[in-house]
Amino acid sequence: MKPTILKTFVIIIAFVGGLLLGDSARAAVSTTINSPGSSFALITFSDTNSLSPSLVPGGAYNQFVTPWGGPAPISNTLPLTTDPIGDFAKGSITANVTLGNYSLALNSVVLNQAPLNTGSADLIFSFSVEFQLDNAGLPSQATVFPNFAINGTVQNTAGSFASVKGFINYTGVSAAGTVSLLDTVNYNFFNNTPGNFSATVVGVPNSGTTPTLVPNTTLTLSGTIDFTVDPANINVETAPEPSTIGLVVVGLLGLVGLRRRAV
Repeated sequence: MKPTILKTFVIIIAFVGGLLLGDSARAAVSTTINSPGSSFALITFSDTNSLSPSLVPGGAYNQFVTPWGGPAPISNTLPLTTDPIGDFAKGSITANVTLGNYSLALNSVVLNQAPLNTGSADLIFSFSVEFQLDNAGLPSQATVFPNFAINGTVQNTAGSFASVKGFINYTGVSAAGTVSLLDTVNYNFFNNTPGNFSATVVGVPNSGTTPTLVPNTTLTLSGTIDFTVDPANINVETAPEPSTIGLVVVGLLGLVGLRRRAV
């Protein structure tokens, strides 16, 4: 490797590392997710509204974890579940602490309703996650929330659709010492165009920021995300957080600039 290229990579790594360390110093969430009783995760494959051509309904299947806590990350997974009328679902939810900041992710989400079935099928994630803050508290910052990369197929049948609806509430102890709702992020995606589709479902926060939170208190993320198909199939992964993408872009721009100087 040429000395100039090696120097470029060292500078980029140091620069991005500095940004990461700065983010770690800014955020102050401990690696513990509180339990028992205060945190839970429920994944429900609700197929009772789905009917086969013989009008036989599907069933309901739950994967419930409580208490849901301990050292991060913690997760809950519904394994691939197929009911007698041919619909199936799976998915996982993970709460984590990365670089001193909280995160929530839904991954490996699959929901499929057989093309000949009528009604609708749902895969529902309900949760409450209590993040423990350390003795530095949590400074005011942009609300952290997941966005979802989604793809699938809507059947060419009258009334068919795929949708994502839900919300995440953020509750914490403000600098004034009061427990209050800090922000709410809403999700609302609907597609009824027959054929294949691909999209990013972006959360819409009410305020976009959380205020300064008191040291040694808690931040709770609670809510419900509901995936629905009628009949259709969807595949979902949590998209990379904007901060991660930003670091990559900064690094690439730095590389380009330094390469130009070296020419």
